[in-house]
Amino acid sequence: MKNFHCHCGNRVFFENTACQNCQRQLGFDPARLDIIALDVSPSGHLKTPEGVDYRRCGNARRYANCNWLMQQHESGDLCFSCRMNEVIPALDRPDNLQLWSRIEAAKRRLLYSLLTHKLPVAGDLSLKFRFMEDHRRNPDVFENYVITGHFDSTITINIAEADDVARHEAREQMNERYRTVLGHLRHEYAHFFFPLIMDAPHQLEECRQLFGDERTDYQAALNVHYDQGPKADWHENYVSAYASSHPAEDFAETFAHFLHIGDALESARAGQLAPGKVLSQIDDWVGDWIELAITLNEISRSLGSDDPYPFLLPEPVKRKLEFIDRLVRQQAEH
Repeated sequence: MKNFHCHCGNRVFFENTACQNCQRQLGFDPARLDIIALDVSPSGHLKTPEGVDYRRCGNARRYANCNWLMQQHESGDLCFSCRMNEVIPALDRPDNLQLWSRIEAAKRRLLYSLLTHKLPVAGDLSLKFRFMEDHRRNPDVFENYVITGHFDSTITINIAEADDVARHEAREQMNERYRTVLGHLRHEYAHFFFPLIMDAPHQLEECRQLFGDERTDYQAALNVHYDQGPKADWHENYVSAYASSHPAEDFAETFAHFLHIGDALESARAGQLAPGKVLSQIDDWVGDWIELAITLNEISRSLGSDDPYPFLLPEPVKRKLEFIDRLVRQQAEH
């Protein structure tokens, strides 16, 4: 993510709602992909120092959990991000507001990345979200499990994924070294994106050569994965153990890592922790990422924390990342 600054020049975070230096209010404008500094008029209206009018998202006013802005000409009460929600958890339940707010923060980071890459989020295929709880958190109301996943352009996230304890337990049970809300969102977006390849036969054929045939029986493949464990050679050919379960999951895991790497490198370049030049060759930017990941892991270990990027990128994975990089670049050109 790039650096953001207040009108006064102070560096601010993507999530900030006020500048700690000059006390101006702040908000993110998705049309400009930038943090906007705001003055409050005597009537309570929000204006930029140049006189442009904005207003807060309704969720900011009601729950103080959104910093995305709406321009005056926009209709409705919710910002671009919050309008995508089909379901949110019951907010009268203990901790649900906090868990939902954590998921929303991760969602806005996903959307920033997608908008920056000019990837589809609205139009013929409109991305939607459902953030739900199940009987594990609310046994008096719910009987079924809520499975995090994607179906028919809608991403569903179990809000338990935003509970640090519950997520850590799931990570240990599934023998995962990395499990985050943002990682889930990036993975499920890849499933949303995949149907676009169907309209380009040459891309679909290359995709199947790299990842395998996505028409392979999905449930049968997952049953084998969970009953027998990942493929023995997964370290040599896949970015994660789960990626080896089925071609569709390999694509989604690799696409998610493309977003992981791209966003982290952008932040590192903005902070002068990685070379500033954006490289077009996959081997070059993957090389930059590997060097950065080693440094990040070493810093994290020095702080007594887990590795933030506990993965290897063997040659077959690099080729898959190269394919996804081309897909994303071609999408941006349309």
